[in-house]
Amino acid sequence: MPPAGIRAAAVAGMLAGAAATLEAQAVSARFESWRPPVEAPWLATVPPLATHSARTHGHTMTGLLIGGLVGAVATGVFLGAFCSDPDTHCGVDEVARATAFIALPAAAVGALVGTLVRTRAGP
Repeated sequence: MPPAGIRAAAVAGMLAGAAATLEAQAVSARFESWRPPVEAPWLATVPPLATHSARTHGHTMTGLLIGGLVGAVATGVFLGAFCSDPDTHCGVDEVARATAFIALPAAAVGALVGTLVRTRAGP
């Protein structure tokens, strides 16, 4: 442990720094808002974040439809195999669970893939 004189000097330094910080916070000017520089030719060269235009379009709904159909077929095959056993009785809860874990994720993946596919919309 450092001697008492060093500890007292360290505490005094921290308190002095805290007082200066508080004073600077009270005196500082208010930050209105950010405004871009008046002359910013580099802004014209920056591409927009979204590259959507009238010439291209995505296929989100098509992907959702195809993924939903694939998921429905996979759910039907799973339930047909799972519920064909005489010992297994499939009720509404099994069908709902299979739909939630097979069909819905397949539809979501199809929609995501469709969103990533971009095509041109004619001349």
